[in-house]
Amino acid sequence: LGMRGGVRAMVGGRAYKSSQFNRATQARRQPGSAFKVFVYLTAFERGLTPDTVMRDSPLVLGDWKPQNYQRAFVGDVTLRDAFSKSINTVAVKVSERAGRHRVIKTARRLGITSPIPPGPSVALGTAGVSLLELTSAYGVIANGGFGVIPHGIDQVRDREGNVLYHREGSGPGRVVERGHVNLMTGLLRTAVETGTGKAARLQGRAAGKTGTSQDFRDAWFVGFADDLAAGVWFGNDDGRPMKKVTGGGLPARTWQKFMSGAIGS
Repeated sequence: LGMRGGVRAMVGGRAYKSSQFNRATQARRQPGSAFKVFVYLTAFERGLTPDTVMRDSPLVLGDWKPQNYQRAFVGDVTLRDAFSKSINTVAVKVSERAGRHRVIKTARRLGITSPIPPGPSVALGTAGVSLLELTSAYGVIANGGFGVIPHGIDQVRDREGNVLYHREGSGPGRVVERGHVNLMTGLLRTAVETGTGKAARLQGRAAGKTGTSQDFRDAWFVGFADDLAAGVWFGNDDGRPMKKVTGGGLPARTWQKFMSGAIGS
């Protein structure tokens, strides 16, 4: 995705002849921790900072108990480290403190249109979204906080060069304040440089987040570098678990390989 929402490239499946289902636009899959961008952005808008300290410890909400990937707890941790290491318990605590309804409103403001149930697990990306809408939402952070409307056509000309169609309009305008964009960008860069997204590193130019849904059914890496935002999803159409594929593995490496060629690094 370009900074104004133009889709530069899209792959919706391995073989169009075998399946015309576009997994980039039609599939709704759980983004896992890639959804945490909305949680932490909401927290920053409510006055928290990357240096705010919260405790990674067991948590029970009703009959639900979130677990960390490593099944361990590290105690006090900054929000910066909790995001980069993708600590689930802290993300849920941040979401509850900021307000689930506000997290959902943030996701809507950045372009998520899929239904989002307001349960406590919303912080961990249990609501299905499309790859296109999630990548577009990251594009809002990439372009400094301006709303993104993804589109495939900028202009249409006939064989004589006459313009038959030209896309107009600048989109919804600013939807995130610049200061909050800068805080979120810093977290996304840390997640790549020292966190779960290290396989996506591009000489300090990359920012992004990994995501892995329950039982390895979905694995994501979504991020941006220079003037391009991109997202990668791995999974099975029927929802079968993969063989321990996480967002920091194949998706991050695929993203890094694509972006290296796309931005010329």
